[in-house]
Amino acid sequence: MSAETDFPTEPDEPDHKSDHRFDQADATSAIVSAWDRAENAAAYARFCAASDYYRSVSRALVGAAQLTQGERVCDLGCGTGETLLAITQVLGATAQVVAIDPALAMIRQAQQVSWPEGIEFVRGTSRQLSSLRGNHGFDAVLCSSAAWLHPHREALLREVFSSLAPHGRLALSIPSEFVGESAHLTEPSAQRFLSLLSSLRTELGLWPAQESLPSVDSLSSFTLSSWIDQLSSLGFARVSVVVHPFVMPIRDWAEHLAIPAVLDGLLPEASDVQRRQFVLQLTQRCAQDEQAARPWHLIVAWRS
Repeated sequence: MSAETDFPTEPDEPDHKSDHRFDQADATSAIVSAWDRAENAAAYARFCAASDYYRSVSRALVGAAQLTQGERVCDLGCGTGETLLAITQVLGATAQVVAIDPALAMIRQAQQVSWPEGIEFVRGTSRQLSSLRGNHGFDAVLCSSAAWLHPHREALLREVFSSLAPHGRLALSIPSEFVGESAHLTEPSAQRFLSLLSSLRTELGLWPAQESLPSVDSLSSFTLSSWIDQLSSLGFARVSVVVHPFVMPIRDWAEHLAIPAVLDGLLPEASDVQRRQFVLQLTQRCAQDEQAARPWHLIVAWRS
């Protein structure tokens, strides 16, 4: 039976012995607040319905995770349900999935779909995994396009590891530029689009005219090797990496940047008027018939 469990959204009581714990709550709360709006969830769902960007990687990630009938699965950072749909397409009507997301607006959007009886929606984060793992743990935890947003990666991976059953696995999808693999951003079509972003920001007064677009290297939060090393150090016995190639129309790239939470990250200093102008000009002036590579890295780690 589909269900929703509300967890407190307020930070834990301050623990003066652990500033790191309090900082983690603050950082996580800031990220969640950007996504936990009804208009954002609706915009995200519309984008997913119109573009293959998330649908394609969700299917690829489910394939990489090698799910089989009868397994108990967690969809961590389930959003509006794109990866959950790919999971249920493989596991069928008997799927047993705990779908977790900290943003209630995203969960409510996902719940507008009719799901199999064994799907449970939980409002929370990876910190709730220990209470949701059950007696035997999850056979698989999937986290599509969410883990790289987490402000404290080591804590996330440790919590996932502890929630897995023996021989369970964690499957992540991460935009390739956020593991330091950004060669696709130097291709001509991508460079033209990135130059347009830079021009629009200058025209709208969002940074000094002499300032240029940040380098592609600055987009990398972590290197691929650091992900692999940390997974291994936490006890995962085997880690595999696959690149999921994806090419999207430039117009879809522009529409993706217009999702409110994405736009918040792109233009944190902009006024509402500037953001509306940015989106309007971007959609009108981008080369809509062009395409650009937008690959994903799929990382699967197995517990021994």
